Amino acid sequence: MVNYTKRVQAVLTEEQYEMLLHIAEEQGKSVSVLIREAIEREYCQKTLLKKRKEALKKLLDMEAPVADWEQMEAEIAEGALETSPPSPRRHE
Repeated sequence: MVNYTKRVQAVLTEEQYEMLLHIAEEQGKSVSVLIREAIEREYCQKTLLKKRKEALKKLLDMEAPVADWEQMEAEIAEGALETSPPSPRRHE
C-alpha cells in the first residue's frame, strides 16, 4: 500500500473544480485520486521513460561487441563453467 506523506495545495477555478468533481463521480474516485493519477501519467511516467531512454542511449553508445544470441548464451555458459568451483566429490 502506498503511503502518501506529502501535501500539495493547488488553486483551481470554479469551472476546473466542478469539472474534476464531475469526472470523479463518473469514475467513482476522489478528486485527489484523479489529480495523483494525472501527475503520475503526465510527469512521473514521462520522466521515467526519458531516463530509461537516456540509459539505453548510453548503452548503445558503448558499441560493445554483440554476437547472435546462441553464441552469447554459449559463451556465458562456458564462462560460468570455467569459474565455478569444482563440485565436491562424494566418497563411498
